[in-house]
Parts: sequence; structure tokens; C-alpha cells
Amino acid sequence: MQKRVSLKMLAEKLKVDVSTVSRALRDDPRVKPETRDMVQALARRLDYRPNAAARALKAGQSGRIAVLLSPPQQRFASPIFLELLSTLDQHLRDTGRNLAVFAARTRDEEAELVRQIIDEGLADGIVLGRTRKADPRIRFLLNRGVPFVTLGRTDWPNAHPWVEIDYSEAGRLAVRALFDDLKGELHIVAAPEGLNFADYYVAGALKEAAVLGLPKPRLWRVEMTEAEGARIAGEILGQTGSVPAFACIQDSLAFGVFRAATAAGAVVGRDLTVFGGQNFPGSEHTSPPLSTFSTEDRRIADLLSQVMLRRLAQTATGPFETHTVLPTVLLRQSHKLAQNEAFIPVKQSG
Repeated sequence: MQKRVSLKMLAEKLKVDVSTVSRALRDDPRVKPETRDMVQALARRLDYRPNAAARALKAGQSGRIAVLLSPPQQRFASPIFLELLSTLDQHLRDTGRNLAVFAARTRDEEAELVRQIIDEGLADGIVLGRTRKADPRIRFLLNRGVPFVTLGRTDWPNAHPWVEIDYSEAGRLAVRALFDDLKGELHIVAAPEGLNFADYYVAGALKEAAVLGLPKPRLWRVEMTEAEGARIAGEILGQTGSVPAFACIQDSLAFGVFRAATAAGAVVGRDLTVFGGQNFPGSEHTSPPLSTFSTEDRRIADLLSQVMLRRLAQTATGPFETHTVLPTVLLRQSHKLAQNEAFIPVKQSG
């Protein structure tokens, strides 16, 4: 790879000081016209390009864009954030910028972490997700006029750019997929209340259940971990002889349901049905393969990255870009009962 042309290289070739080269490239009147012309001619011939980090430093900027990982995202619970980090880093490097990753330990800590990033000049813009009602992070960034993009809509939908997965539609798709073979109680398993994407998912699922004339589903609002999915399914499978159905907002929860079923001697597709979310790696290899929805992680990551870069070049007054991406249903097998097997109920505990 060809070595980048630097100020030092130009100075050495012309046998002048680096400071003289720098002033000449800025048309500083303290530099003699003949020296300025000589420096600028050599810079053009060697295709000299100013270092982005140096330009940012001179402008009082960091040259970095931050991605804030919210709990439990710092454990990369969702593949979309790994995809986002990789994709955004590539886009930023193409423009001479760098990526900085910050992880809050608790949700309460996030607002203070955002304040620290901006107050200490650690980044010139922020990408963040898991938006919530009256989000203090968003309020702070709007008040400070800092460029940012969110994965998810906020209470200020016209005041900043955002990219949103339509989780209301995802909830609807999950209930509709489970409906045809629904023989028992329907369980909606989603992230904690107050997280916008989870609230939209629950609203969409409940609305579809009402449209289909179903009894009100049982709601579970928990952290999106395999352990929580296993805990909930273990409790349900130990209590009922019917065929429960689980609509899980994320595949991690669905994996936990599978694990609990195995521990209880139950069989997915016979004793229970499951629908997941976000099409995690390995979801197609469960037994039976997990039905889920896809959010097309690479597409979302690329869109977020492009929107962030365009926001950096935009004034704070807008109008701002907004994008809603529809989930794609992936009907495999776990959402339905096997056609040629007689139902064998799970034995009740005790």
C-alpha cells in the first residue's frame, strides 16, 4: 500500500520547515508567494490530503463517532449491534473518522455516560438504541445540539434522524403465525416495559390477538436472555397439560424456551409452539427449526451508518431523515404442531 503523503514529507522534499508547509497550504500571508506556490504545486503533484484527525483537532473536534451500548447490549445479546459496529467502522474509516464504543453498566448510568462523552469531547456524534419514553439521553443531546441518530423512534420524532424496525408489525406477525395451531394459552415474552421497541411489539401482539378473537395473552416483561426464557417456560410447562404458545421478541428468549422444554421432557411442535425474533445465528438449526422474523441486520446497520454520516454534514435545524423497516417473517417449523404425531401432554408437577 502506498505511503500516505504527510506534511513532513513535503517539507523534506522542499527543504523547509513543516510549519512553513502548513502555513503555505492554508494561504497564510506570512509565507512568501513563491514559497506558497511551490508548496501547493508539490502537494497537488503528490496528491497530498490533509489528515482528518488533524483537521478535527484544529476545529475542536475529536474525529470520532460514538456507539452507546445499553445493557445488556454490551454482552452483544443481539447480532445487530455487532453488525452495526463493523459496518459503521468501515464507513467512518472511509471518511477519515474513527469509531468509539461506550458501554453503560446500568440503564440509569446511560444518561450520565452520554453527558460525559459530550462534555469531555470524546465524540462528535452518537448512535444509540433502545430508546424509551421521555428518554433523558435524547433530551440532553437535543438541548446540546449534538448530531446523533437513534435505532428506534423517540418522543421527538421530528427533531432528529432515526431508523426504526417496525416492532408493532413483528408482534402481529408472531401472533398470526402461532394462531393456526394454537391449542392453549398464548404467552407474549418481551423486554421490560418502557423500552419503546418492546412496547410496540406488545401493542402489536395484543392488537392482533384481539382481531383474531383470542383471549388476552399472558404478558411477560423481562430481560432478553436465554435464562429468562427458560425460567418462564419452565414455570408454564410445569403447570399445564395444554399446549402453550410462546411469542418471544428475541431469539435468545426462544432458545431458553427450547432449553426448558428439553429439561421438562417436552417437545417443541408437540407440547408447545414457539416463535422467536431477529433471526439469531443458529435459529435455523434448533430442533425443530425456530420460526422467527428477520430484521436484516446488515441492511439496518448500513442504513444507520449512512444516516449518521449525512447528519454530520447537516445543520441542526433539519428536516431529518427517518426510516421504518418492516420485519420479514421466516416460517420454519417451531410455530406449528407436527401433523402426524398424537399430542402427549406434559405431566403436571406433583
